Amino acid sequence: QGSYDTRDEPVDATRGGYLSANVQLAAKRIGSTAGFAKSFFTAQAFRPVPHGRGAVFAVQGRVGIATGFPRDVITTVNGQSIVLFGDKNLPKPERFFAGGDTTVRGFALDTLGTPDTIKDGFPIGGNAETIFNAELRSPVRKGLQGVGFVDTGNVFAHAADIDLGTLRTAAGFGLRYKSPVGPIRFDMGFKVKPETGER
Repeated sequence: QGSYDTRDEPVDATRGGYLSANVQLAAKRIGSTAGFAKSFFTAQAFRPVPHGRGAVFAVQGRVGIATGFPRDVITTVNGQSIVLFGDKNLPKPERFFAGGDTTVRGFALDTLGTPDTIKDGFPIGGNAETIFNAELRSPVRKGLQGVGFVDTGNVFAHAADIDLGTLRTAAGFGLRYKSPVGPIRFDMGFKVKPETGER
């Protein structure tokens, strides 16, 4: 894991940037129950708005890519157990999920994904994800900020499936409050183009 940080403060930055890369490697030979390679990259930038009376523009991009090492998996299809030989999907706890407060607001927690990452209406995660966030933060009064945001992203079954044309977008607004015990946030997001059956 490595990072480069020029933010003026880590919790509520007003200027600077942040880059990080996290790489994980697991293999049965070193004691893992399943083998996989997983990488996660984050980039953030914060800029004061000229003549914005303390307003700050913040952007963030995150990309996750992973692949599982081939393994034989026993699964159930129509009530019958079958063996998938050479399966490269990650174990479910290691898969990428999106939707919710820290990813794409406007989607319920972990429910965002392409058809290949949602089975019978339930998210099963994927081996890749892309998330992009943009916020405009403006002070309302001491310790209180108003926020407008746009989020876009998606989860993909495999890294080769990443397609920026299939990203889902949500927009909304929120509040940030610097309390004595730490920052408190409230966000309300809405899907820009709800699909059939979505709210």
